[in-house]
Amino acid sequence: MHEYMVSLRIVGEELDTAEVSKTLSVPPTRVIEIGDPLKTAVATKAVWIFEAFPSGGKKWTSLEDALVTVLSVFSGSHERIRELQGKFDVCLFCGHFSSSFDGGPVFSPTLLRMLGEFGVEMFLDTYFSDSE
Repeated sequence: MHEYMVSLRIVGEELDTAEVSKTLSVPPTRVIEIGDPLKTAVATKAVWIFEAFPSGGKKWTSLEDALVTVLSVFSGSHERIRELQGKFDVCLFCGHFSSSFDGGPVFSPTLLRMLGEFGVEMFLDTYFSDSE
């Protein structure tokens, strides 16, 4: 089984998460402020995170559906995202959770075109997870 989580993440030492929300006109689903406790450390950078969730769940069964959903939220924000990229690290984070070692996401030409036009680095992190 393959499941996915996708988020737009903006990271920086001088990042004002409230200002990012105002700039993008989108509320984050989560923020991390400098000094917040993490699993094994303390945050040294602020992080603004917007994650899209499928209806009725926390993980997607299609990476393309998840990415298209996130990209559609920010479809009118390309110029503002470029400005943020000039000051902070901006990426699309994709978590791929698999209970097997075969298969994985498929990237259609349409999705690849959308990602290229969006112009943000994409990070795909794969995790092994039990099917339970």
